[in-house]
Amino acid sequence: MKIWYAGDRSEALCETCRKVVTTTFGYHDVPFESGLAVAREIMAATCDECGTVVAIPPQSTPAIRTARDIASRSLEVVVAAPFLEMLDLAAYRIDPSAGSTLRKSLIAYFVHRSVNDEALVKRLRRNAEIHKAKWQSWKHAPAKRLSMKVTSRTSEEFDELVKKSALKKTTLIKSILMDIGREIVEPDNPPMMPELRRMVAAVAA
Repeated sequence: MKIWYAGDRSEALCETCRKVVTTTFGYHDVPFESGLAVAREIMAATCDECGTVVAIPPQSTPAIRTARDIASRSLEVVVAAPFLEMLDLAAYRIDPSAGSTLRKSLIAYFVHRSVNDEALVKRLRRNAEIHKAKWQSWKHAPAKRLSMKVTSRTSEEFDELVKKSALKKTTLIKSILMDIGREIVEPDNPPMMPELRRMVAAVAA
């Protein structure tokens, strides 16, 4: 794989000039097409005629991925207080010193493991049916806002899980929280606890 350095020259197709042009490599800020973030000071080739970025070499891929992961999107729902109490108790069992800071990591973990597992997707659907009466009994509890910034990857996986489960966003979050309660809060010795504690240790490092 060739490594490009600032000042190196090449050729590429420039969509602005609509022709093959000579290019010069250098460090540039390159915005994503979505407009949500910018990969800053990455190696890229620009058109010598109009200055448009026309090529990004493979050596810039890791920096682009990092910038994409850092780009955050809002995930916000309003649920009855017992849902968040269950989430916070799960976090407390994993790490008593973490408090509510584990909310996002736990939800992201359960989203990630479910999105490509059809059995877990089906279970999320069933949660909405099995626990309907319980959820109805919580309707008089205080309403609480669950608001967090997640990476674009987690946001995309959540959107994909919404499609696969055919659940509305708030219902999906409630179903995920029921899974968290069943697997972390209810068992005396949750089988997944060692894995979750390793995850928390890595995040806190």
